[in-house]
Amino acid sequence: MKLLVLMAVFLCTSLLVYTQKSPDAAVNVPPLKQFLGQIPGYTTVGDIKLDDDAYNMLKLDDYLFTTYANADGHVTLYVGYYYTTSKAYAAHSPLICYPSHGWQVEGKPTVRTLQVGNHQITYEEIVTSYGEQRELVLYWYQARDRANIHVYRNKIDMGYNKLLHNDPKHGFIRVSVPFTDSASYEETKKKAIEYIEAFYTDLMHYANRP
Repeated sequence: MKLLVLMAVFLCTSLLVYTQKSPDAAVNVPPLKQFLGQIPGYTTVGDIKLDDDAYNMLKLDDYLFTTYANADGHVTLYVGYYYTTSKAYAAHSPLICYPSHGWQVEGKPTVRTLQVGNHQITYEEIVTSYGEQRELVLYWYQARDRANIHVYRNKIDMGYNKLLHNDPKHGFIRVSVPFTDSASYEETKKKAIEYIEAFYTDLMHYANRP
C-alpha cells in the first residue's frame, strides 16, 4: 500500500513538474566557482578541466573540479550542476566512471549519513584503486538542501523544489581523498568528513539561491 501511495505521489509530481516550461535558470545562476573557489582552512592546488567529450556526455550546465590542500593532505571535489529537470539522469555514478577509466572498485558501496549543521547528507562511500593508487570516494545527489543517493529520490526532490521554490537546480557531488602510505582508513575518512564540513555551508548558499 505504501509503495502504491509513493508511486501515485511521484506520478502526480512528475506530471506537474515536467509539463511546466523550465525557466531559463542559466541567466540568473552565478558560477559555482564564485561560491566554492575558496574553502575555509584549505588552499586551492589546481582546477581539473574536463575534456569536451566528458563535458558533453554529462550534459553539464556548470561544474567545479578542484583539488584543495591543508596540513593533512589533499582532497578533490567534483560538483556537476544542472539547471533544468530535463537533465535528471545526466550525472554518472563513480561506479560507472571509475571502472571506465581503468580504476577498480573494492567491494560494494556503503551507505552513510552525516549531519552538517541543520543538514543531513546521505551518501555512498567506496574505495577505488589504480595500480598503487587508492582513493576513498564519497558521493551523493543534491537538490537544494536535500542530499541523497538515489536517482528516483533526487527526481522527487527536484520536483518538490520546482513546485515550491520554482528552482529546478540539482547536482552531483563527489569528494575523493587519496590514501597515503601511512594513513589508515579511519584517518583518510576523517579528512573527507572534515572537508565536507568545511565546504557544505558554501554549497548550501549556492544551492538555496532563488
